[in-house]
Amino acid sequence: MIKINRNSIGIRGVVLILMLVFGIVFVNGCAQQSEEKSTGAEVESVDTVSEKDELTAREAFGIAQKTAEDWASDAILVDISNFRGTSLSDGCSVRWKLEFNSTSMEKELEVHISSGKILQTMEEKFKRRDVISGEWMDTPKAIEIAQEYFADKPIRNYWFGISSKEGIITWYVKGKYDEGVPTWVHINALTGEIIKTREGY
Repeated sequence: MIKINRNSIGIRGVVLILMLVFGIVFVNGCAQQSEEKSTGAEVESVDTVSEKDELTAREAFGIAQKTAEDWASDAILVDISNFRGTSLSDGCSVRWKLEFNSTSMEKELEVHISSGKILQTMEEKFKRRDVISGEWMDTPKAIEIAQEYFADKPIRNYWFGISSKEGIITWYVKGKYDEGVPTWVHINALTGEIIKTREGY
């Protein structure tokens, strides 16, 4: 009888230990899964910075800047442009591409923004280019300055691009008419001065 009782107690003990171990594993698994879901939400919230679909260049830069700084501590802005067919007459665009350089990594990062969110990032071959810095004007101001040079013809599409060369940060604004060749207006992005205008592709 004594042996049987001991065996019974031993079996019960083993069962209790197994149940306890299973409970600990289950609780830890649930906690880890909850943490992973929380982390995923945080990443998504970083990408969802703007509630607007159409952004100005500076608004797009505000979204892309943190991603670039996380990519490389010495990341500098070297180019911004919008995609054809995504711009509006108020200087906003649905889709932007921002390019950053890292001298230490000798790489370039493209940040594509679509409808107010980061669509994708891509590393590209390093091209040494000047930094876009200072209080450069935003696209609504650039289009306001350029508008008088587009005359009264109906504009079918606008294109914006900004870059720096030889210390001059320039907005390139192109207006394409329904008929005829596009008109370009080159604007000093810091002073608002018209550098030149031209027609052609």
